[in-house]
Amino acid sequence: LAQSSEPQCRRLRAADQTTGTMLRSRMAQLSTRVVAPTAWRNMGLRALSTDRKTAYRSTRGGQTGLSFSEAVMQGLGKDKGLLVPEVIPSFPPGAPECWRGLSFQELAYEVMSLYVGPDDVPADKLKDIINRSYSTFRDSDVTPVVPITDGLHTLELFHGPTFAFKDVALQFLGNLYEHLLSERPGHKITVVGATSGDTGSSAIYGLRGKKGVECFILYPDGRTSRTQELQMITVTDDNIHNIALGGTFDDCQSVVKACFNDPEFNAHVSIAAVNSINWARILAQMVYYVYAYLKVTPPPGSFKEAGSPPLVSFSVPTGNFGDILAGYYAKRMGLPVDQLVVATNSNDILHRFFSDGDYSVASNGVKQTISPSMDIQISSNFERFLFHQTGDDAAAMAKLMGNFEATNQLLPPAELLAAARSEMVSARVADDEVLATIKDVHARGDGYTLDPHSAIGVAAALQVGTKPGVPMVCLACAHWAKFPAANRDALGDKADALVVPEPLASLHKLPTRVNMLPNSLQEVQTYIKQTLAERKQH
Repeated sequence: LAQSSEPQCRRLRAADQTTGTMLRSRMAQLSTRVVAPTAWRNMGLRALSTDRKTAYRSTRGGQTGLSFSEAVMQGLGKDKGLLVPEVIPSFPPGAPECWRGLSFQELAYEVMSLYVGPDDVPADKLKDIINRSYSTFRDSDVTPVVPITDGLHTLELFHGPTFAFKDVALQFLGNLYEHLLSERPGHKITVVGATSGDTGSSAIYGLRGKKGVECFILYPDGRTSRTQELQMITVTDDNIHNIALGGTFDDCQSVVKACFNDPEFNAHVSIAAVNSINWARILAQMVYYVYAYLKVTPPPGSFKEAGSPPLVSFSVPTGNFGDILAGYYAKRMGLPVDQLVVATNSNDILHRFFSDGDYSVASNGVKQTISPSMDIQISSNFERFLFHQTGDDAAAMAKLMGNFEATNQLLPPAELLAAARSEMVSARVADDEVLATIKDVHARGDGYTLDPHSAIGVAAALQVGTKPGVPMVCLACAHWAKFPAANRDALGDKADALVVPEPLASLHKLPTRVNMLPNSLQEVQTYIKQTLAERKQH
């Protein structure tokens, strides 16, 4: 090993871990007498696969029994609810420990195939989709874990094509859409999405040039960083259409949801979703929680007590609630998680819910902050979480959300609030604390630089506090280079030493294409229909 190259060392260590993993997995099967002829679906390391097919339903009760592919292609429930699994699957016996030593891609297959049946996507196709999706990442670990200051770790989620965590899900979703469309000859979809900064470019890079896909992305004009905007509008592929909407992200999201809830428009354009309302987004993001857990915990021989796996906490910068929701599902499946920290900026509707039981839209609207991707008031994915906290009571959720949509105020029953608080804690981080955190970590962490969103995760973790022997992993959502103004404000002249990586450094040299539209559902729908008609002629 000492004379081998580092990649060779890693391969040898992985091989050693793999051997142990196979033995532990098979011993676990024998000891529990769980042996199934279909258990090893074409993968020798597979701990256990079941033939049970995961079905999907709406949180508001209007739909049940959807397949995975139907849920992905539909995106949003026809009753305005969000689609969730009817039963959350559990990890197989021996997991997650039996997955220690797997590559990110191998682990992704293990986790995703608990939700994706072979009737929806055959095993070989799913593996191919996963491998192609993550071949575009700059780090071989895909989502590496890095120790920083104060005993914390960052889970670096920004090594994909657009330097943001959304790439993990949207590279997968783009290839998944391509596969599902190939199974439906002649079928085309129109993706309509809203972005507060990062979803747009990640969706665009995942869908550019995809056959049978037209992609329309709405972003709030003047409310993203310039780098985020350039990442979108410099992609001039024929099937990509950017819309700068006059309004906030909440306005963009409202227009998108209205498009989905308009049966006539939906049928006319065959609408599809890339926002985290799409279940496939949540599924892909579950993987890196498991991956991070295995990176920061010791192997079984180091456990203090037999049968007592170590716990890990996660601090998650949170806007639309999709990222932390993935961590919640991973915990429900069996990942040993201690704390899930909801980290918000000054747009703190989620923090107000957990701390005061107040989930109401602020009368002064969305505040513009230095963390624009979190400048959100209405967190779409929160409905999925609340649904599970009611005990999967669709009637209760329909009533609760109907009242919220009518009054901009959600009134949680005491038992619902208590259930939610038992799963998550929260912290709010204002801009001045964000800048102070970037400066502090840079100074004490050998120049390690956080982007403002990642800094919110770190600051929130410090507010909540860590526990002895429980690693705290802070999700690093974007690369610092996407937010140069925040770097300058936090670091002063030291920001001059930061080297912006390509292709971000050259974005300003590229041609751009964008359409400016007012905050009007009719204007947006008319533009989409006209664009599709023109594209059809060509």
